[in-house]
Amino acid sequence: MDEIRSSLDNIMARFNDSITHSAPKKLVFDRLSMSFNDDSVVTVPKKRRINDNDSLNGSLNTSLNASNTSLSNSFNDPAGPWQTRKLRAELIETKAVVAQLQDQLAQQAKDQMAAVAHAEAKADALKEQCDYTSAKLLDLEKQLQVARKREHSARQEINRAQAEIEEQKLKFESALTQAAQEKLQLEDDAREVQHCISNELSEYKRMSERLELQLDANKNELNRIRRRHDEYKANSASYDKLQMDYELQQQSLDTANARIKELEFEIQSYNDWKEVTKTSQARLLSVPELQAEVDRLRTHNKHLNTLIGDKLLLEEKVHDYKTRLDREEGARAEAAALQVKLTHVEQELKEWIKVAQDHCLANTLVSPLALRTRIEQLLQDDIVRVAEKGSADAESKKTQAALLELQQQCAVYLKNIEDMNVVLKRHKSFRERLQRKLLIVCKERDFYKQLLENFDKDMTMTNASTAEMTNDMQVRYRVEVLERTLTGYKEMCSTLEREMQTMRQQESLNEPPVNDNGYDGVKRELDTLRLENDRLRRRKDELELELEHRCLRGDFNMGNYKVLHMSENPASEAYEATKNVVEKLQAEIVRLKHRNKKLEDESEQTQTGGGGGGGLTMNFKEVNQLRAELESANGRLKKMKECFKAASKEFRDVCYMLLGYRIDRVGSNSHYRISSMYAESPDDYLSISVNESNCLALLESPYSQTLKPAIDQQLAANNSFPAFFAALTLELFQRATVTIT
Repeated sequence: MDEIRSSLDNIMARFNDSITHSAPKKLVFDRLSMSFNDDSVVTVPKKRRINDNDSLNGSLNTSLNASNTSLSNSFNDPAGPWQTRKLRAELIETKAVVAQLQDQLAQQAKDQMAAVAHAEAKADALKEQCDYTSAKLLDLEKQLQVARKREHSARQEINRAQAEIEEQKLKFESALTQAAQEKLQLEDDAREVQHCISNELSEYKRMSERLELQLDANKNELNRIRRRHDEYKANSASYDKLQMDYELQQQSLDTANARIKELEFEIQSYNDWKEVTKTSQARLLSVPELQAEVDRLRTHNKHLNTLIGDKLLLEEKVHDYKTRLDREEGARAEAAALQVKLTHVEQELKEWIKVAQDHCLANTLVSPLALRTRIEQLLQDDIVRVAEKGSADAESKKTQAALLELQQQCAVYLKNIEDMNVVLKRHKSFRERLQRKLLIVCKERDFYKQLLENFDKDMTMTNASTAEMTNDMQVRYRVEVLERTLTGYKEMCSTLEREMQTMRQQESLNEPPVNDNGYDGVKRELDTLRLENDRLRRRKDELELELEHRCLRGDFNMGNYKVLHMSENPASEAYEATKNVVEKLQAEIVRLKHRNKKLEDESEQTQTGGGGGGGLTMNFKEVNQLRAELESANGRLKKMKECFKAASKEFRDVCYMLLGYRIDRVGSNSHYRISSMYAESPDDYLSISVNESNCLALLESPYSQTLKPAIDQQLAANNSFPAFFAALTLELFQRATVTIT
């Protein structure tokens, strides 16, 4: 086949060379005609052949001679060069088939001889293996007694471990009940907060209605202001009162904002608690990691103690707010006293007005200048009152705008309350899922207990029963027991699959519906693109076939066309590269053939040797033992990797809960991403790199640009990363708790 390929490559090369010339050349097939002669037939090296195949070889040789004679006759046939090419190609194919059949016959004879030798060696090995197994049975009986003793000690250890597991289970169940009680308490607090917010909203509505009524009263009083100066004074006092109420409303609004942010902080702490419960349930599945789980729970208790300290801090703030409220009540009392004083002053003003009227209407001489001055004073007072009326109208408009803003804020608060209710519903559904998962885990635990009991029953067979029962009976009994356990396991798997299907159906019902129109449109577009791609591929294949036919027929007029050759042709470079690769692969094939032949010779020498069978069985035993050791080592390595992963994850979680920063490595370089627990968004993180001299460097990021004062104060001045992160933690914590000034 290699020679056929090489001859075809030479033909194509000559054809390409003929195309490069300006005028068409006549193809020369002298080399092919020489290769097709009977004398140039490839000689196959002599091999061992079976006598039955001589007739087949003779028939093949006769057919080959006949084809050669027909080819020689066809050379003289004036039918045309096209049929001669076709006949030569058929002759090449028949020669390749003949060579392939000869190789197959030789290979079959060699395989038959090797199979006979292998069967004889296998029979000898089986005889020696039977002797070895008879001796091995005695050793196994002794090992069985030792195994029973070990089994008794293992049972005692299992009982102890089960008792410890039950104790740990009781502890974790108590922790879960305590967490559930805390969750119920948080839900009650949320309901109380919702009730308080609704009460505050109703109070805001009533106050807005009062303000509207007071505004109407102010309008009526402003209409009468020219006639009654006293009523105008009262309206100005009511306006001051409205301003005080507005300030009180702003203060109450600030307190409501502070309370909402406190609730958000509590929700965040609830999310942290949820993550802790997830990790605790994952730890319940692994018995060797219970001690680590206890340590993590201790750290969690420390975290709860820190939360209690935060609660005490909040109580101190509440006490501060109460003291400020007392001060405000004192200020209100002072305002009431000032109002009383103002009424006294108004009465005095009325008395002074009466005195002035009495003075003006007296029998004393009243000069026109005095009347004129009096009139001018009244006109000036009217002008002042009109200006004050305009200012009062502007202030009333401002109060109305403030009322609209308050109403919008109330709507936002109502929307936030609805979102909180939705989040509570999600938490309830998540709790139900956790309960279902716990039920599944309990079922798996019961099934594993049943497996252990069946294994104990299988291993604790008495000596009398084993003596009475034959090997076939023992195997049948064990098969029955295993079939029972298998049916139980299948039933449990079917129940678990049904539960998973029901849970998936519920999740699919809860999920929002997918837009079918968009999916169908994308699907139709993909179908059209695939059809277009298939059409273009078919067109390309058709054009390639047409080009090949035209090249073979010689439809091109080389006198009208010019061929351009590139100085650096990528096709020639690729051809040379593939040629080099093929040469390397052929050299590798030759080397592997020599190696295979050498190994076959060595195996034949070992088979002809006297102690070949025993060494073979010993090699099999050693190989099996090494495989078992390798599997056990891989299992231990896998278990150690899992333990290390769990320990590293636990260490990261503990560092995150204690220090408030999560450190993630980015890429293969020494770049780290640091994100705070109190960050407002996940995009608020800092990037730090480690130099070759183990020095830290803060990289520029959008979040680091907002922290330039802290960076200049702590890093640029003191060059202290711990001080910088401590100051940043305090600042973010103060933002989260929102202290009201």
